[in-house]
Amino acid sequence: MSAEQDPLSRLAFAEEGDVDEDVPIDDDEPHDEGGLPPATSTVPEEHRHQPEQVASYSATTQYDQLMGATYDDSHVFERGGEIEPQAAGQRDAPVLKISVKDPVKKVEASMLPGISGGHVTYRVDTSTTLPGFARPEVSVRRRFREFVALGDLLKATHRGYVIPPRPEKSPVEGQRASADFVEARRAALEHYLHQLAAHPVLSRSQELRVFLEAEGALAASYAWQQLQPLGSSLLEGVARLPKQLLGSEGAIPAPAEAAKSTKATGDLLRRFKELGQSMRNDYKEPPPLDDAETNLRNAKLSVEEFQEKVMAASRKAERLVTRLEEVGGVLGDLGLALIKAAKYEDEEGARSGAYTLSASASKAIAAEAKRVGTASLRLSRTARQATAQATLRLSPLHDHLALSPAICKALRERESALLTVQALEEELEKKRRGVAALEEEGRAVFGGDKGKTRRVAGLNADKAALEAALLAARAEYERVRDRNLAELQRCTAGRSVDFAHMLDQFADLEENYSDHTAKVWREVAAGVGGEHSAAS
Repeated sequence: MSAEQDPLSRLAFAEEGDVDEDVPIDDDEPHDEGGLPPATSTVPEEHRHQPEQVASYSATTQYDQLMGATYDDSHVFERGGEIEPQAAGQRDAPVLKISVKDPVKKVEASMLPGISGGHVTYRVDTSTTLPGFARPEVSVRRRFREFVALGDLLKATHRGYVIPPRPEKSPVEGQRASADFVEARRAALEHYLHQLAAHPVLSRSQELRVFLEAEGALAASYAWQQLQPLGSSLLEGVARLPKQLLGSEGAIPAPAEAAKSTKATGDLLRRFKELGQSMRNDYKEPPPLDDAETNLRNAKLSVEEFQEKVMAASRKAERLVTRLEEVGGVLGDLGLALIKAAKYEDEEGARSGAYTLSASASKAIAAEAKRVGTASLRLSRTARQATAQATLRLSPLHDHLALSPAICKALRERESALLTVQALEEELEKKRRGVAALEEEGRAVFGGDKGKTRRVAGLNADKAALEAALLAARAEYERVRDRNLAELQRCTAGRSVDFAHMLDQFADLEENYSDHTAKVWREVAAGVGGEHSAAS
């Protein structure tokens, strides 16, 4: 299920392999190191990471201008301080304090005349007391492709762990140089690093440490290059395949290769063998699975089912937030219309004369229209604040929806490791049967058969190599399996806490919003009733 389908948040996440190379500059003049020009949006700073709210705030600026600073209802949604949504599945406080800020456009020369290229870099500030860091506080600049490289490296070196999904590249190229887009990406990259920092293992990884403190470009960092996993490319695998089939090059993986993911080795023959093993598992009687493996496969089905249910809940949340936003817009329109009506009645009363019945009626109508209109504008602002708060407090739905594919990927890594074990076991069993058959034939010949003896020796050498590879593959499978078990337990516990906290916060929001709305209208009704009594 693509994360672009998530209706709750516009900051979706990329599918694997979806890499953004550069962020071209195509709408503004180049800027110096002072950074991006300030955005013209009227969205408050605390809500700028929610791009879906930008249009609403811009469209209702005139309401705020009419209201001025007369009413400040921001306290309505306060409850024990500011809401700080936690990273999905993480309960422990991050051991790293990371912020992403100060986006700067870098303009690069282009080979085509009249067309400029470039990218955006972000300042990544880190404060930590973890051992291994050269300094407790460090600041570096990173571009988006380096965040992509970090995510890819963590996937390659931390098999079986749930790697939080990174932000995606822009689906609309024309938005990539806009200030709103850059700000949205900055917030998404910061949230991504917060998730990594909250992970008990990834937060202490060398990969993250080097990313956070290596000066200059990552590609030029020796420490970063040393972390890159060794492996052959697919083209090298294509070149090796004929030699493996003809027997001039070994077809049995070395123990170090057997412990790697099949995709990381580029060994096509191994891929074909494991594909065959997968088909035998699907269409014939598969090898028996132990209880731990069976439970993990059932857990994967549960994660997929949970993903569907969260998607449905996310769609409902989208409808709720949209309706709340519509209520704010309608209240604002009503308020403006009543204010205009009050102005009209004031002008009509002035034209009728100060002491006429018509002037008195116009004055009364204007006062009531202004009172109701002002209350409508006030509640329009409150509704917009409630919309922003609802989006924030329901954000765990989006976080866990985005995390579900990462959990499934971690579980598939274990299944892939088990497939390697099964394929090696199948091949080892064939070698054993071959040795037994040749030895039986050799005993039937008086004096032995030297040719069969040499073949038996070769098969025994293959057996020894397969046994060593199988031992390494089993150790890797068990390591990935243990990681899966720990990650599932961590994510399940975190999800329970996240959702309980989300529902509590959302219920509190709805209660405060409803009470405040009722209070404002009661004040209006009391004022209107009082004036009617005085007029009588």
